[in-house]
Amino acid sequence: MQQSIRPAPPPFASANEAIAFIEGLRLTIAELTAVLTEESALVRAARMKAAQPLETRKSALSLRYTAELARLKAHAPALRAAAPHVLASLEADNAMLGKALEVNLAVLATAHAVAEGIIRQVASTVQASRAPSAYGANGRTSAPPRRAAAPVAVIRTL
Repeated sequence: MQQSIRPAPPPFASANEAIAFIEGLRLTIAELTAVLTEESALVRAARMKAAQPLETRKSALSLRYTAELARLKAHAPALRAAAPHVLASLEADNAMLGKALEVNLAVLATAHAVAEGIIRQVASTVQASRAPSAYGANGRTSAPPRRAAAPVAVIRTL
C-alpha cells in the first residue's frame, strides 16, 4: 500500500505574510470555538436537530485548523523569529479552543449516554411486556426463555 506524501507547506516570504498567516489561524480558532460552543449549548438544551447542521461547519473548520497547524509546526522557528508577539495571543486562543473542545466532548458523551440509557430502558420494558407471566414450580415467576427475546430496531438518524 502506497502512502501519499504531502509536499511541505511553503515558507513565509516576509514577516507580514507570517503575521497574516497567524491572524488567519486565530480567526479559524475563533470560528471553531464558536461552533463548538454553539453545538454544546444546543445539545445541552436537547435541540439535536438544530445542532445537526453545525456538524458540516465543524468538520470543515477542523480540517482547515489541522492544515494550518501543520504549516505552523513546519515553520515554527521562522514564525517565532518573525512574529513572537503574535504567537502569544495564538497560544491563548488555542488554550480557549482546548477548553471549548473539552466541554463539547463531555456534553456529547453525556447526551450519548443518556440516549443509550433510554434505548436500553425501552428495550427492557418491551422485553418485559413480551415475557410470559406464569409461575414456576418454586412459586416464582420464571425468566423468559432466550428465544422469547426480540430485537428492538433503532433508527440512528436525528
